[in-house]
Amino acid sequence: MLILFVSGYSPAQTTKDTLQSGISGFSRLASPIYSGDGRWVAVRKRYDLTQDTLLVVDTQKPSVPAGTIALGGQAIFIKGDGILVFGQGKAEFRNLKTGNRKNYDHVKIASPLSLAGRYAILDQETNLTIYTVDNERLQYITRVQELPVTDGQKKLYIYRQNAGHQEIIDLSGNRPKILRTTLNTIKKMELSPSGKYLFITEIEEKSNKSLIVCINTLSGKTDSLPAVSREKDDYYKITEIQEGMAFFISLHSPKKPESKIVDIWYGTDENLKTRKIGITKNTYWIWKPEVNTMQELPTHTYPVFAAINSDRYFLAFHPTKGHDYLNYEPQLIDVQIYDLLMKSYRRIEDLKGVNYGSSEIFCSSNGKYLLGSEDGKRWSLFELNSMAKSIITQPNLQNPVFTMDGRYIFFESPNDLWRYEIKTKKLKALKVAAGKATKIVNANQSKISDQWNFSVNTIDLKIPLLVEALDGAYTTYFTWKQGKQKEIVPPTKNGVRNIVYNDGLTSFCFLEENYNMPPTLYFIKDDGQKKRLIPAESKTDQGSFALQQDIIHYTTNDGLPLKGLLYYPVNFNAAKKYPMVVHIYQLQNKMSNQYLTPGYHNRDELDIRTLLEKGYFVLLPDTVVGNSGPGLSALDCVNKALDLVSHNPNINMQKIGLIGHSFGGYETNFIATHSNRFATYISGAGLSDIIRSYFSYNYHFTGPYFWQYETGIFQMKSYTINKSAYINNNPILNVEKVNAPILLWTGKQDENVPWDQTMEFFMGLKRHNKQVVALFYPNGRHALSANSDEKKDLHQKVLEWWNYFLKDKRNISWIENR
Repeated sequence: MLILFVSGYSPAQTTKDTLQSGISGFSRLASPIYSGDGRWVAVRKRYDLTQDTLLVVDTQKPSVPAGTIALGGQAIFIKGDGILVFGQGKAEFRNLKTGNRKNYDHVKIASPLSLAGRYAILDQETNLTIYTVDNERLQYITRVQELPVTDGQKKLYIYRQNAGHQEIIDLSGNRPKILRTTLNTIKKMELSPSGKYLFITEIEEKSNKSLIVCINTLSGKTDSLPAVSREKDDYYKITEIQEGMAFFISLHSPKKPESKIVDIWYGTDENLKTRKIGITKNTYWIWKPEVNTMQELPTHTYPVFAAINSDRYFLAFHPTKGHDYLNYEPQLIDVQIYDLLMKSYRRIEDLKGVNYGSSEIFCSSNGKYLLGSEDGKRWSLFELNSMAKSIITQPNLQNPVFTMDGRYIFFESPNDLWRYEIKTKKLKALKVAAGKATKIVNANQSKISDQWNFSVNTIDLKIPLLVEALDGAYTTYFTWKQGKQKEIVPPTKNGVRNIVYNDGLTSFCFLEENYNMPPTLYFIKDDGQKKRLIPAESKTDQGSFALQQDIIHYTTNDGLPLKGLLYYPVNFNAAKKYPMVVHIYQLQNKMSNQYLTPGYHNRDELDIRTLLEKGYFVLLPDTVVGNSGPGLSALDCVNKALDLVSHNPNINMQKIGLIGHSFGGYETNFIATHSNRFATYISGAGLSDIIRSYFSYNYHFTGPYFWQYETGIFQMKSYTINKSAYINNNPILNVEKVNAPILLWTGKQDENVPWDQTMEFFMGLKRHNKQVVALFYPNGRHALSANSDEKKDLHQKVLEWWNYFLKDKRNISWIENR
């Protein structure tokens, strides 16, 4: 790691160049992909500013280099030992068995057909060529319009202009097959998830109206659906039901807010979101391809419908009815099941969220069952034909997954993996991870609504379940099938990331890392054989092996046990004292096994690795909201953590800085008004006046802000019930008590925490002659974009601020205002 600051007199440009030079030397492995047969694995070697190196490994011969592809973008394996990489206007295909490669420039898009052993290249001149894994050219098509439509596996479709008309062509076989010829203008083409139907949006030549044309990709049968789009801003979404049994077509007609002499707001308004985005009218149809019938759903009683994977039953509701804004998204009140056959409604109570603030609905793959929660704690299973309801009384069951055969529902939970038998209504813990939090890794999730948390979650019991189990600091992975359990990754304190697997779940690859261990790629079979792949990669950052970390334990005034992470400076010398940077944002102890690299990718301007390299301790204490409120609780948590680390003789307790962003910025603002333990502060996009915020309209979440205080991150009661808590936890009311220099920063495009909250705190500090500097980034949002000029500027200024106030390195012009 290069020295970031040679002296306090180094020119700013030299400092910046040296910083970037140091950052550029670090890399980490990320985002592995795995071939379906388990032979090949590829992993990105990601630098802070670039990710254009892909390493490919043969799992059968890991010691023999299979190759490096110097190209960023997407990568996918092609059946027949090939890999296609494409991005940045380029593509490269490599035959991994023969080593032959082919490079392409001026690429508009590359389309892999992974199971067919082919790939297609569309160049900037609109010519499309299909190749085999042996680079044999199979097809060549000119004048291709827009991008190909593909399932990425076997199917590929394009449309092109030819002799005054447009053609839709199937390129999935060995020869082009024309599916449709039309004089209409083709605007859009999409493939259904099952791959059975191709939908084309066309503009009729004479009437200038739009219509939807559907082509059965198996039979070639073409159906023209009635015109659905009416205005230029209209858009539609097609949801497939049970692999093409029916299609749910929703047309959305947005109407932006009008500019008028006065904008009238009503206290009874249950949908304040429309004040920013306008009103959208929705129209719905059900199209059944077998009989080619299209039925419009009635929206005069209930304006919103949603598919639930049934060709007969649909949800109908008022999306914001009774919305009191005590949750971000409205709970669904008076939810109805609409029966398309009987043209009738049946009420199924109100639905609330279990995992999220908004309502969640999970549907079975056979379209017979719907799972939701009426109290936000327990699940209710509805059988759609009879509307019989079964309540699953066990609490804390999460993320339900239906089996494809419709027999069972699996549940994740903080304690074991659970299974519910639908026919017998019996629920039992499988006793495969008692006392551990579980997650089903290989469940298939298909969202059936863009706006709502509605999905079809399924698992095929013909293959094993892959389960992650968390037990405190330990992570385990195992497979489970028909009562038989196999451990894949034994319990480890290391962080296990990005586990991928072959088609049969008999071999796996994953990245394993820790704060003092760079991500290492491992290959393991279900018989327990484990190999380290790319072994040399883990040695590129020798400095990480010398990093030290302590985990401290403390208890809040409310009796809550918490943790904190204390990182030691690089080349730590027990005979020296060091300054320390403290970062706050809720619970941070889960970061204990995360590998540390320097650079602009780090969140909240917390570049732990650079700080350690520069001779700082870094402390990450957990904070929680207790009975006294968010600010006072954060102060208590931080004080408890500081009390513990103050016994470390190597920490200079007179040279400690506190930093936080967003909610952590609010916590920093508050602590700055109530503490004398810090030499300086840095607060990013933090609220300064929570009373004003509570009564504000949030343009990011498009609604009142008070839900964040009553059911969100602040965990407070309403202002009316407990005014004193808002007064006692409001930073601006004690701004005159700040007694150390503070750096404030915000983006002026921030609609989450409005930038004028930072301006208000700055003005309060200025009024009381406090030492304050504020950075306002005109193009910045709530968080500055990665690798943006704003991000780089702030990154440098944060390091300079710490050096100035914690290491007494003077003559930094922007701080001294000269």
